[in-house]
Amino acid sequence: MKFRKFLIALPFTLALIAVIVIVVQSNNDEEKIVTGLIETTTVNVASKIPGRVEEIFVKEGDKISKGQILARLESKEMNPKVEQAKGQLEAAKFKYQMALNGARPEEKEATEKLYLQAKHQYELAQKTYERMMNLYRDSLISAQEKDVYEFQYKAAFEQMNAAKSKYDMVVKGARYEEIEMAKGLYYQAENGYKEALAYQQELEIKSPIDGELQKKLVNQGEIISSGYPVFSLIDTKDFWVSIQLKEDEINGIKIGDEFYGIIKALGDKKVKFKVYYISAMGDFANWRPTNQKGEFDIKTFEVRLKPVQSISELRPGMTANIILSR
Repeated sequence: MKFRKFLIALPFTLALIAVIVIVVQSNNDEEKIVTGLIETTTVNVASKIPGRVEEIFVKEGDKISKGQILARLESKEMNPKVEQAKGQLEAAKFKYQMALNGARPEEKEATEKLYLQAKHQYELAQKTYERMMNLYRDSLISAQEKDVYEFQYKAAFEQMNAAKSKYDMVVKGARYEEIEMAKGLYYQAENGYKEALAYQQELEIKSPIDGELQKKLVNQGEIISSGYPVFSLIDTKDFWVSIQLKEDEINGIKIGDEFYGIIKALGDKKVKFKVYYISAMGDFANWRPTNQKGEFDIKTFEVRLKPVQSISELRPGMTANIILSR
């Protein structure tokens, strides 16, 4: 009796086992797990100017805000340069204003008096010369005496013209070329002052992004050169997973596809990722996880996926097992 029941139940048992095998085999065919690395944007913060580090306000691991002051350089050398540039700007500004405004009333009055005085002396020398010429024609004075009066007359004429030119220049003001030259010197000094101020502001080294301080590369008191990295920051809002897929695995995957991934470092947390980048050209893999080693016979394509929702616990270098479901 029992044997008969066993014979009746056996086909159903075998059928159930076959169904389970088919389902498992089907799932294995539809799912593939690919291991990738969590990556992020790294920003090296450098100083535009050389100097000695006076203070450091952050430490490794600190959360950083954009524009936050990370360190300050000594200002002993920069402050005098700013004051020097400021003095040059003020001097150039006054010269430019003088060229625009012309001479003061006192200067105009003084040059006018000198011109009138030279004019009177010329008129007197002219009358004297004319009288002496009449005497010379009547042979009452010698040729030598005539030459003396003629010289005095010509000298007075030149002095009057010189005084008149100076007076006209004062009245009319500076020439267009002189004004433009003074204007150019003023703008040059202004730009020099702005540049000095800009360098002075660079004494404070600020963060260009929101993120986290990954590495402090200098210590207080050290001298740094221009462009030398001082801090290394990571952008905690820009994480992604980079995976390598063989060319026979990339088929069907496109931008915008979503897949789940398991983050081992976060207690096997399941996270949804979205594809945002697929490399345009294939290459031979330069890194593959251990479960994919030995598969270098065909080219691979880099695929990058970002978490659909932000995860603050992510860190560069963590591994993520991406489940590629078909």
